[in-house]
Amino acid sequence: MKKTYLLDTNIVSEFVKKEPAWQVLNFYQARKNLCAISAVTWQELQRGINRLPEGKRKRNLQTFIENFEENIEVIAYDKFAAGICGEIQSDAEKIGKPLPSYDSQIAATAISNGMILVTRNTQDFTFMKENNYLRLEDWFIA
Repeated sequence: MKKTYLLDTNIVSEFVKKEPAWQVLNFYQARKNLCAISAVTWQELQRGINRLPEGKRKRNLQTFIENFEENIEVIAYDKFAAGICGEIQSDAEKIGKPLPSYDSQIAATAISNGMILVTRNTQDFTFMKENNYLRLEDWFIA
């Protein structure tokens, strides 16, 4: 089944909060078979967990990530996405608005795969939405 939604790291992080936003969980439950994450998000999740000191929180997050990995597709950041990302970044730089690398890569992955990027940080992706066919959804306010 073709995936429709590319979840940003801040959406995935919501799943492990003590008091997650109920609307995010509801949207995910209703669409979980249509959701994926980018390899860049996977990298951010791994980095976050590996930076934690040893202990119960780290073990709990590692267990979550192992279970999550079995149930979510990870979309590669490939040559096509990298080409889109390079264009997005250079266009932004030309007008004096450099973009964060990870956000650009995640957006390019969504664009290259015809997916909707789901994020809480819609402002971080405004330039990419306005100039590069990026489709966004914010499940926190939907």
